[in-house]
Amino acid sequence: MVSAWKNKKIADAEFSKDMVETILQYFETYADEEGVLTVEVREHGLWVPNPVRGLPPQFIGLARWPAGVAKQ
Repeated sequence: MVSAWKNKKIADAEFSKDMVETILQYFETYADEEGVLTVEVREHGLWVPNPVRGLPPQFIGLARWPAGVAKQ
């Protein structure tokens, strides 16, 4: 018998239209050999790991400022 699968939310990621367009533009460059793109949720936005070892990740963007952070 299979137990119920719990679908617990662990994080939110918000994407603006321009962020999605950036992902589409660079998808082939950053996707793995199976055609899967990893997006990392970091403190200052969403990032895609760089497949070239030693190079920094690609910044995708930040859809909106987090609550409590003043816009400058």
